[in-house]
Amino acid sequence: MAFKILGLLSPVMSSFSQIETIQADLGGGSDRVSELAEKTTDIRTTFPAEAEKRRALALENSADFRIFRGAAAEALHEKVHVQPRNNFRFEQPKIGTTAELQSVAKMEGPLDPTKVLIVTGFAEVGPWGSARTRWEQEARSELTIEDIIEMAWMMGTIRHVNGKLKNGKPYVGWVDIASNEPVEGKDMRARYEKDIMSHAGVRFIKPELFKGYDPKRKGFQQEIELSHDLERLEVCGAEAEKHKREHGDKVDASGLAPGNDSWLVVLKKVARIFVPKAVSFNRLVAGQIPTGWSGRPYGIPEDIVSQVDRTSLWVLVCVAEALVMSGISDPYELYEHVHISDVLISIGSGMESLGLFRDRRNDMDVQKDILQETFINVASGWVNLLLMSSAGPIKRPVGACATALDSVEIAAEIILSGEAKVMLAGGFDDLSEEGSVEFANMNATSHAQQELSAGREPSEMSRPTTTTRAGFMESQGSGVQVLMSLDIALEMGCPIQAIVAYSSTHTDKQG
Repeated sequence: MAFKILGLLSPVMSSFSQIETIQADLGGGSDRVSELAEKTTDIRTTFPAEAEKRRALALENSADFRIFRGAAAEALHEKVHVQPRNNFRFEQPKIGTTAELQSVAKMEGPLDPTKVLIVTGFAEVGPWGSARTRWEQEARSELTIEDIIEMAWMMGTIRHVNGKLKNGKPYVGWVDIASNEPVEGKDMRARYEKDIMSHAGVRFIKPELFKGYDPKRKGFQQEIELSHDLERLEVCGAEAEKHKREHGDKVDASGLAPGNDSWLVVLKKVARIFVPKAVSFNRLVAGQIPTGWSGRPYGIPEDIVSQVDRTSLWVLVCVAEALVMSGISDPYELYEHVHISDVLISIGSGMESLGLFRDRRNDMDVQKDILQETFINVASGWVNLLLMSSAGPIKRPVGACATALDSVEIAAEIILSGEAKVMLAGGFDDLSEEGSVEFANMNATSHAQQELSAGREPSEMSRPTTTTRAGFMESQGSGVQVLMSLDIALEMGCPIQAIVAYSSTHTDKQG
């Protein structure tokens, strides 16, 4: 009825009504039914009787079902709440429509597949975990169930089990590491989302992630001259010798007893010592890897995790995930199509870890071969040693904030020149106490205290495309792309994630 009335209000019918009166039959032709009243009365009188009969049959069937099924009979009448379940999907790029493909096919001039540079896979390890989880958070401002599971897994909160639980029952699924109890996918958000959101992304600097570095107590050392002799200090003989060698006649050292390695050391007046002090530093916020992230869930052996710098672990994970996105589950598949010398690595950094020098200065226990972990090319070396085993050279771009761009440009030049067919390009950087202080002295980074005074949360302090931007936000992480020429990608059946149309860098002239 309502639809018919709306039809009469249409512009066409309205224009007709301006000429003559419109007569509309809204009764559905009931005026042409003979003895309408009697027929409708008969229909209405049969409804109660039919309903009563069906009700009696339903009660009888219910009684029979209750006798045979017992308590299960009530389950049919209970309200069922359907919960969403996780469904991990690693989708490939969608192929365009026929019209789009035809327009590309009609492009003027032939394309040389060896001169077309494409990206077949990419990956990252950053403040929001992987490239997948970071995209969901930045694009939609919330994580899906799959993202929460992935984040909880990489943060060491859950693990996947395909075996028996502690009670002996067989189980396949996720288990909470702390309680060792199974966790269903539908419960992940309520159980872990709050903890994930507070330990990922741009946030206040966590001292446990940086060997105790706390911006609120930024440490310095000041050299002072003693105005009186200090109390006696008991040390071993080797330490006493070190103090004597440094302070000379400004220290007294004496053994406690013959055959005893304990010595008493007294620093005398005018001896010079370093005294630690702390200030409140204003760079309190940074982008940090999710708390608890480790290379162990990704399958990196324990001996590698314990001896290499964490930036190398990030790069290893990125390379593995980028290869998987390229459809390459085993790096050696590459060498069925290209020579080992045609696979190159171009992964650089702005500045490697400086913490080792501070630890060595403070006479802390540091492994003997740790110096190599400060070299920028070592991360690429680990990639080639543990994953690629290629014979191509390693390029080492160092371009501060533009390192990743330099890596892509180097890869583009080398592939298009024919010197390589497949390249891993990318960059990595860690957040260090020393770098944070020096960037602050240059007024290059975001001033956290001023941002907080303006009412902004830590998550709002990184605003690279706004007029209120007041310096860049320091962060840590790694990103890697797999690049190759189009002919190699077609031969290997790799997906085309992107086409590199142009890549170039330039310098600014003086003034």
